[in-house]
Amino acid sequence: MEILKFFWALLYINLFTIGGGFVMLPLLQREIVDHYHWLTSKEFIDSVAIGQVTPGPLTIMNVFIGYKIFGFWGALGAAVCTYLPSIVIVTIISHYYLQFKNSWIVNASFKGIRPAVIGLLAAVAITLGKTSIVDIPTGAIALGSFAIIAFTKADPTLIILGAGVAGALVY
Repeated sequence: MEILKFFWALLYINLFTIGGGFVMLPLLQREIVDHYHWLTSKEFIDSVAIGQVTPGPLTIMNVFIGYKIFGFWGALGAAVCTYLPSIVIVTIISHYYLQFKNSWIVNASFKGIRPAVIGLLAAVAITLGKTSIVDIPTGAIALGSFAIIAFTKADPTLIILGAGVAGALVY
């Protein structure tokens, strides 16, 4: 049953990714677009964009994808499968946190994970860039948005909205 495959993909991606929601994007794209072909690359990018203008962007993105593919039950299951792994992990970790918070093994593990997270974020940027930057105007919007976020303290929500307005004016 396809919907169970979708739920399983969300469960294991949410269970095994460390570093925040954007680290999940290449894994989600591999499963949803490349492996199962539930969405096209453009539809996937659109779902990322929709999620970015809402609170809880990756949850909204997963719910949107679930709804687009499987309707109401897909959306509901996507929400559950997005939050359930985190709830279970945080519950278990909070029980043992005080015992292991100063462990050199735990601290060294997290120092080792950081470079992998940076690599996954770079992979997300490259993957999304290949699909989203299709001509000079989209490249200019992307470069301008990056520069504003990198060199100012502007609110990212305003940058996203501004990029949307710029895209609407150009196209």
